[in-house]
Formats: sequence, C-alpha cells, structure tokens
Amino acid sequence: MKWYPRAELRRDGRRRLIGSALTLAVLGAGYYGFQLQYPAAKTARACGGMLPVDSVLDLAGKSKLSLLGLGFDVSSWQFDVSGDVSEPAGLATRCKVDGIEIAIETTAGAQNAYGAYQDDEKTSPVPLDGGWQGLMVTKNEEATASVLLNCKNWSSKEGSGILVTADSPYDVEATESVRLKLARAATGTAQRAADKTGCETEPGDPGKLTAPATTARTVSADAATGTCEGMASAPTVRETAAAKSPVEECVLVGSLRLVAAYGPFSDASEAVVNGRYGGHETPSGVDSSAAWTSVTCQGALGIGYYHASPVEGSDRKFTSDPLTEKERADLVHFAQRSAVRHGCGAPAALGS
Repeated sequence: MKWYPRAELRRDGRRRLIGSALTLAVLGAGYYGFQLQYPAAKTARACGGMLPVDSVLDLAGKSKLSLLGLGFDVSSWQFDVSGDVSEPAGLATRCKVDGIEIAIETTAGAQNAYGAYQDDEKTSPVPLDGGWQGLMVTKNEEATASVLLNCKNWSSKEGSGILVTADSPYDVEATESVRLKLARAATGTAQRAADKTGCETEPGDPGKLTAPATTARTVSADAATGTCEGMASAPTVRETAAAKSPVEECVLVGSLRLVAAYGPFSDASEAVVNGRYGGHETPSGVDSSAAWTSVTCQGALGIGYYHASPVEGSDRKFTSDPLTEKERADLVHFAQRSAVRHGCGAPAALGS
C-alpha cells in the first residue's frame, strides 16, 4: 500500500473542490442563460420591463412556468412621440410578444391612440369598466384596447399622461375570454408604466374588469340607457354603455352620428393640423359636414371635442340641410353628459 503525505492529500482535495466549483459555476451560468430564454423572462424584459408578465402570458396562451421559449418571439424598440414633449426615460416604447403588440407612450403627441379604431362607424369603441379610462374595438375578429391615465404631476410638456394601446394576438379570435385577457394586459401595462415612470395617477380597479362587448347595441330611443340616453330626434339609436371612455359614440339611426373624443383621440386626428378643435379653429360651429362644440379638460384629457356628422351613406350637407332644433338639442345633450362623466366643464355654446 502506498501512503501519501497529508499535505498532498489536502492539495488533491482542494483541486477537486475547485474543479467541482468551476463545474457548478459553468452549469449555473448555462442554466441562468437558459432561464433567460423562458417566455416569462423574455416578456419581463420587453417594453422596458413595463409589462404585467402574468397577464401578457395569459393572453399569449402561455404559463409563467412554461420552459419552452423556442418560437416565442419578443422584440422591443423605442420611438419619440413629439418634438414638443420631453417624455420620461423609457417612453415611448413598443414591443411585440408572441403576436401581441403593445405601445406605451405619453398622451401628449401620441402616435398610436386609435389602434384598430380609425373613426369607422361600423366599429364602435366600447368602454372598459372598473373605473378605467379606456376602450376596446373589435374588428375582423381582432381587438385593440386603449387605456389612458392622467399623470397629476406631469405638465403637457412632460406628456400629461400615459397611453397604452394593445392588440390581441393576430392569429386568435377575439372571444369573450380573449377580450377580458386583453383588457387585463392593457390596464396592467398602464399601471406598471405609471409605477416605472413616477406618474401620480388614479387607476381603475383590476378586480372589476369584465370583457367588453364587441359591438354597440341598437335600441329604441326611449329605451336607451348609455351614450344615447335622452336623445329625441330619432326613434332608433345605436349606443354603448356610458363610462369614462376617451372616445364615445351615439348613432341616431338614419340621421346623425355623434362622437366625443378626448386627449390623444382628439389630438391624433389628421385634421388637427388645421385647428385645435377637431381640425377647426373655433371652439364650436357648423360647416357643411360637421356641427361641433368643445371644452378644455384637465390633464391628459386635453380638449374634449364633440361633433355630429351625417351617417355613412348620406349625402346631407348642413349648409343646405341644417340641423333641426331637436338634432341641435341632442348634440348639446350628448356633449354635456359626456363632459360631466369626464369631470370637464360646460362645452361651448353651439354655434350656427
């Protein structure tokens, strides 16, 4: 039997320990690197870390415990909202997470306010509930949710507030379940973005969110309880629930379409370059295709713009076929009720 000196045994032991430690370190680094490819880790890094991971993964049809990141594509990029806005660090940003596209930006100078909603009479914006100031539009089996948060500590030069726009997965039908998951993802993103950027705000209640409807409802005018409540110039109306949506619609069937738009949804109109009141230079008035009134609201709501236009397919011109007294009264009533819901003052008197 061969005997080894005690010092040599200690050296061998140290070498084995060092070798084991190096092996564990390499394995640990490899495991950590593998973890970074998990869907949850990828999602957590997207959009500057402002996404609610559980809600977004749920919308994508993935579990937080999923270990299969192959094919789960995630990308992020930043953009400027406006040369006139000094947005907080991290904004504006946009990301794609496995077919879900999300934009987070300031409300002042926003570029993505409308999403799928492009001022189309056939795709009415349906409000989110639970006290959230937001909407959802469902079109061609896809849905877009937009959420607006007012930041009480931000001036208009700092962006006024936060706007989040989120699209449902492009290859998944926007069922009731998907719409609820989308609403949770959009509102959760808005809340995390506020936390990350130091926005002092009053969000809604996540626990009270329900899935928005896909379309407006058509009822008799005297049965209306939402955005068309109190209309008197048409026997039938098409309305949504009345809530704090940044865009609201009431259609007087066969006659007029009434729309209220706030903040980025008013400012984002291509026509605004011609005037701050929905493309007009005066707070109220009537031209050949629109009758409008407006009010200046607080913070991110900006200008509240309320207008009436002929329904799609109509060749009516207000210059030759002006609003009747009942139609004028309906527009004024619609604007006043909407302004009260959003905490704004009284809209300007309707011009002639």
